[in-house]
Amino acid sequence: MATDVTKVHVPNPPKVKGVIHWAPLGTEIPTDATTDLPAAYKPLGGVSDSGVTKTQGRDVQKIKDYGGDVIATPQSDYSNTFKVTFVESSNLEVLKVVFGAGNVTATANGFIVDENSDPLPKSVFIVDHLLGAEGVTRQIAAIAQPTSIGDTVYVHNDIVKYEVTFEAFPFVSGGKKFNVRSITDLGVSAGS
Repeated sequence: MATDVTKVHVPNPPKVKGVIHWAPLGTEIPTDATTDLPAAYKPLGGVSDSGVTKTQGRDVQKIKDYGGDVIATPQSDYSNTFKVTFVESSNLEVLKVVFGAGNVTATANGFIVDENSDPLPKSVFIVDHLLGAEGVTRQIAAIAQPTSIGDTVYVHNDIVKYEVTFEAFPFVSGGKKFNVRSITDLGVSAGS
């Protein structure tokens, strides 16, 4: 059977609104892929050309029988993470994600950032991707926390950027549990 190329999509960043938004924990999550997000969701600006990497991890233990054949694979761990590199190093919302909102203070001419060992807070994270000319996929992590911040390099031939990994935690909505919910609107009628 030949590949149905109408079902093949190359993700792109939205041209008008941001790729990633965040909001305080408990903010109502969207129920579709196209409705504009409420004002509580703050855009986190541009991301690097490496885009957004979503990783779903499942650790299983292979149980073998006496003959060495795998007969079961009980799951011992599950994780869902997003990894992204933010390129707007003076974006206050990005700094709040990287260092904690309580550690970033806006001043008349810039900002003050206090780096410390305080755990980074959990929040709601939304990632939007365009699919082709008309489609949109919205990925929702209703409870997410930055768990890893990459090295910050200050050098004359590159920009300052922040590589952040977010862990998505289980959330229940409408009787269904999810770490990440992806909602896709192809922008075409169901009969197409």
